[in-house]
Amino acid sequence: MKTWCHTVWALLMAITLATACGDGSCYNNGSSLPLARFYTSGTTTTATVTALTVRGIGVPGDSLLIDSAATSEFFMPLRATTTVTQYELTYGRGQEARSDTITLRYRPIPYFASHECGAMYNYEVSDLECTHHVTDSVTLAVSTITNAGTVALRIYLPASNQ
Repeated sequence: MKTWCHTVWALLMAITLATACGDGSCYNNGSSLPLARFYTSGTTTTATVTALTVRGIGVPGDSLLIDSAATSEFFMPLRATTTVTQYELTYGRGQEARSDTITLRYRPIPYFASHECGAMYNYEVSDLECTHHVTDSVTLAVSTITNAGTVALRIYLPASNQ
């Protein structure tokens, strides 16, 4: 009986110690993803694109992020194994569709968040380019991409293309 009580006590202490090691501060968003938001050109007004398709260029496998959907923002994952990531944004459907390419050049920065969260990457963006078939311009709101979930890219569109 004494051995059984000691075993139960030791097990309870181990569980208590294991759960006491973490402070629960690791949130689900461990990935550093740039958030891109659309705006009407020349304003700070958020715009909604009614039929947008977004896919990665040169990505192995399926790179489709958005498939002909209405949206005002989306996340653009960056690859830690390279220093350039490109996305094709297609506005509209069928023969009316026109596309632009956004190119991000960056430096992946390994970052140890905590024992609970582990390691992840932040990205220091050095250059941003965009074609202008539909898009007026793209600006970088922050140069260092973290997991803060703030707007990193502002994509400006003419009012007629929303």
